[in-house]
Amino acid sequence: MTVKVSHITHIENIASILEHGCLWSDAKRIELGLINQNIGYSHIKERRLHRPVYVASGGTIGQYVPFNFCPRSVMLFVIHKGHDDYSDGQERVLHLISDTDSIRLSNDSCFFTDIHADLNYAEQIDDFERLTELNIDRIIIERYWQDFKEEKQAEFLAFESVGWQSIKKIGVKTQAIADEVTALMQSSAHKPQVVVKPGWYY
Repeated sequence: MTVKVSHITHIENIASILEHGCLWSDAKRIELGLINQNIGYSHIKERRLHRPVYVASGGTIGQYVPFNFCPRSVMLFVIHKGHDDYSDGQERVLHLISDTDSIRLSNDSCFFTDIHADLNYAEQIDDFERLTELNIDRIIIERYWQDFKEEKQAEFLAFESVGWQSIKKIGVKTQAIADEVTALMQSSAHKPQVVVKPGWYY
């Protein structure tokens, strides 16, 4: 079973992703001394650098590149509302779309969780036959998620990096951002399709 997955990032990070040919985990990015435009909660990112992983390659959650099983994630709602570590809204946030099989072809140290990976009681699963246990069609992709917030935040995580070649599409909120992303990728050999998807935003 292959499932689509989505990683959100700020448009300002695309140049670095293209330069390195991959998305780095937070831990690897820090190790390499790379600067990026953070859009998440800094305290959660810090906590994930220490939360242990018991499957895949072990280590900590911060050593893995995170994806959700849907666009329009709970975190994007937080970004839309603004928080202490980022207040510029969702307009310049991109959805980088791939799927579990494409990522696992070049990275065999992956796992997924049934709820937000940072929670103590999240189950860490590296048996991908169990992807069918996620209620993707009826809960995870739901537009209104207040009654099942934790389940909607189930994660797919890949150790250290995900190659740029694994990204199939880039979802953006407006045509203006689509044009900007297309221009940024002009010299890239791999150019994922850029799609304007306002419904993926709040």
